[in-house]
Amino acid sequence: MTLKRTYTLLTAALLLLVLAGCSSNAEPVTMEPDTFTKQDMAIYKAVNSKERVSYGMSRKDAEKVLGTGNKGIPNSYTYDPGVSVIYRDDKVVSIALRKESQGVYRTARGAEAGMSHAGIKELYGEKYAIENAENYMDYYYDTVTRQLVKSSVKELNSLSGEALRGIYMVSTVYDEEGKATIIILMDRQAATTMK
Repeated sequence: MTLKRTYTLLTAALLLLVLAGCSSNAEPVTMEPDTFTKQDMAIYKAVNSKERVSYGMSRKDAEKVLGTGNKGIPNSYTYDPGVSVIYRDDKVVSIALRKESQGVYRTARGAEAGMSHAGIKELYGEKYAIENAENYMDYYYDTVTRQLVKSSVKELNSLSGEALRGIYMVSTVYDEEGKATIIILMDRQAATTMK
């Protein structure tokens, strides 16, 4: 091997190591409004995006990030500050961020409690926003078709079993000032049965 080739390989390897090191605490990739993927079904710590809790994650792994929770309704635990999780078969199926989580946890898209209604719409988009009441806004994602859908609650309530699990949703609740008090990432089964 020539000296020039060895130098080139060593330089390339060093560059890859530097790039990998620089990206270890990087913010999540920016996501386009009016799109959705399974990556959206996660929260992360605002100070370290590597510390994530994702839909489908085991309770054991979720609690490595969240700490020990207090048991609430069956299969539900609350964690400080302001995070609630519902588990089904010991896997995360619902993650809620309440006001107390502001500045500590965000959704993978960057939404957090206290954010304005307009700010949430800017992140998630307007085309598929469902606003059934003044203080609520939902987004539904069909994992089978891999598309956001603008379904009515009545249509979704006619689903059962696996079909309910195949609909992911982002649900937000706002106070009188239009600030998010709760942001919930869950599947439709968790939304309708709390399990």
